[in-house]
Amino acid sequence: MQNRRNFLKLGAGAALGGLAASFSATAAASSCSKEIKWDETHDVVIIGSGFAGLSAAHNAKNQNLGSVLVLEKMQVIGGNSAINGGWFAVPRNPIQLAQGITDDSPEELVKDQMISGRGMASRPHLMRIAEHALESFEQCVANGVTFREGFNMQVGGHNKARAVRTTYGTGGEITQNYYETCVKQGVDFRKQAYVEDFIMDGTTVLGVKVRFNYQFPNASSGQVKFIKANKGVVIATGGFAQNMTLRNIFDPSLDPTYDCTNAKGATGEVTMTAMSHGALAVHMNMIQSGHWGSPDEGGFGWSNALLSITWHEGMVVSVLDGKRFMDERRDRKYCSERISANRYPDNSPAYPIAFFNYNDHPDDDRVTRALRDKMAWVMNSVEEMAERFNIDPKALQESIDLHNQHVAARHDPLFGRKMDTARHLAPPFVVSRVWPKVHYCMGGLKTDTEGRVLASRDLSVMKNLYAIGEATGGIHGETRLSSCACLEGLAMGIVVSKTIKADA
Repeated sequence: MQNRRNFLKLGAGAALGGLAASFSATAAASSCSKEIKWDETHDVVIIGSGFAGLSAAHNAKNQNLGSVLVLEKMQVIGGNSAINGGWFAVPRNPIQLAQGITDDSPEELVKDQMISGRGMASRPHLMRIAEHALESFEQCVANGVTFREGFNMQVGGHNKARAVRTTYGTGGEITQNYYETCVKQGVDFRKQAYVEDFIMDGTTVLGVKVRFNYQFPNASSGQVKFIKANKGVVIATGGFAQNMTLRNIFDPSLDPTYDCTNAKGATGEVTMTAMSHGALAVHMNMIQSGHWGSPDEGGFGWSNALLSITWHEGMVVSVLDGKRFMDERRDRKYCSERISANRYPDNSPAYPIAFFNYNDHPDDDRVTRALRDKMAWVMNSVEEMAERFNIDPKALQESIDLHNQHVAARHDPLFGRKMDTARHLAPPFVVSRVWPKVHYCMGGLKTDTEGRVLASRDLSVMKNLYAIGEATGGIHGETRLSSCACLEGLAMGIVVSKTIKADA
């Protein structure tokens, strides 16, 4: 770490990045005893342009913090958030209240999150986020985001229906509207801007070293400039799920057959660089897989949306014996572990099949998109489905009959599934294959509840350095509940803007 009068050496994070092409760096530069010549000065510099970064930029302007610069290393704005499924957990949202659900609250949401976190989540952080849920939702609406009329669902791991969804089912509807609002507010956006290092004075961040016109993943591309940040630097870069080297270092047990839902730029360089300057990182081995992935499409895809129907109304069975093997409405960790246990003798994946009644949703866009892209199929009989996926037809029929008995009784004695939304199943069916995909990093930089990054040496606050969203760690514990990424990013953008104002 170099003082303010020196050109800094490349951080250890950059050096580690040489292990992978997507995380490579130029050779370590020698320090040079010269005054840094700042190329630009801004009041707030935000790294990343997803939910968290855009919310931080918008709210920094709302707090009158001065000039705001957003740096995005890729060629497009939005990161993982733009390809997110558009689910948003909001206790006491207007749709929920119109449905007659009046006993929800931020505390109820956090209760579910603490269970999902399996003893490793932070209640104070989760409460700070949850208490800004409704404000975040209202801010979305004020910025032009629309949500599906009358749509409010109970998703996996939640004890109440509190998840709304954007009109077209993408997080891009949120990122685009926030981006347009930010531009009108005067926020300065720079794409292809790779933050190579932090300029430090002890544990105080003065600014950042940036490569502009950066060509991902070539870390030596572009032209270097030094950007001063008068009031603070906000890390909102997301996780590292696309960095195979880091994934293997932090969790070598992670199944190599898993695809990844993240955008290609989710490689974690800024987090590692912050660590090289003394930022504390926690829970880096806690990498979540989404149980709603499909082996028949790459990346995030439509399976997430399609299976939101299956988990409620239909069922999932193993192709090995034609039987159910899990509670379809549990959280991601539980379901992912049970799905991935389906293996052939050579340990290759035996992709389970998930299905529901086609006639109940023939025009639903979740169905039409999946059928169009051939990651789901209409099967007109149990025999057709059994033949297609090499399942014993008698065993499959018996499993469907047993499911229908549980629907009639509104009780699942096998796995304790809540059966209030389950339906009697009869062909034709919408059928898809399922297999988990790496989705979210619970680990990252440790912060206080206001978004200030803590130093590993003594747990003190690193002045002028903030982190929000998936770049942080120690909040969700072992697994994050569905529909809470949008909530966390947007809510912490509100929180951190107030923190910077107070600190400044």
